[in-house]
Amino acid sequence: MTSTPLSHQTVAVFGASSGIGLAVARGAHALGARVVAIGRDHARLAAALGDDAMRIATCDIADEAQVAALLRDIGALNHVVVTAGGVVGPSPLASLDFDVARDAIATKLQGSLLVAKHAAPRLAPGGSIGFTSGVLGRKVTANTVVKTVINAALEAAVRQLARELAPLRVYGVSPGPVDTPNWGTLSDAARRERAGKLAATLPVGFMASADDTAQAYLFAMRVRALTGTVIDLDSGAQIGG
Repeated sequence: MTSTPLSHQTVAVFGASSGIGLAVARGAHALGARVVAIGRDHARLAAALGDDAMRIATCDIADEAQVAALLRDIGALNHVVVTAGGVVGPSPLASLDFDVARDAIATKLQGSLLVAKHAAPRLAPGGSIGFTSGVLGRKVTANTVVKTVINAALEAAVRQLARELAPLRVYGVSPGPVDTPNWGTLSDAARRERAGKLAATLPVGFMASADDTAQAYLFAMRVRALTGTVIDLDSGAQIGG
């Protein structure tokens, strides 16, 4: 037996209000898991999930007291996934707003580590912790130092924590461009135009959807031998133009 079903397992998803996190929550629920969908804004979560039968919880992932209290309240877990992250626009170092950088690091990098710290004691044997990095962690792109540092650090944490927290499993998923509404301040028209240009540079010829990307997390949760690695689900962005 190389994989396990998610039926009757408890999965907590941080960042479930939209995009990849919402798709992971819905995908795990469809596979029979008891899902706790977590975000900062209860109203936004409720609107996104609609009539889906999932538990909703609010938490600022950068606040350790909130993370610890929520995970105590949830109790026993089988899997936890972190997709939460702030929006960081491109910026050269010379004009980098370090307040924005600190907020981004606190949310995505520090937040992921806080979740791992407080979830690990509550995870069942064979349980997993899933981080979300990104193609900019390894593909050099001008004016993206904050995203690069965050993603590269998370991938290093995956390898280190897979050893430290063993036999719990720790993995990462590295998406490339994903077709979601979460593109900062871009209008819908500007987002579609940019998505079309990006899709033309990708070997697969399209941008992955949030549902496409969620499949990597659902796979990783169910494959008991997977740990200490990062799954590249980037539509070929690392080898694209």
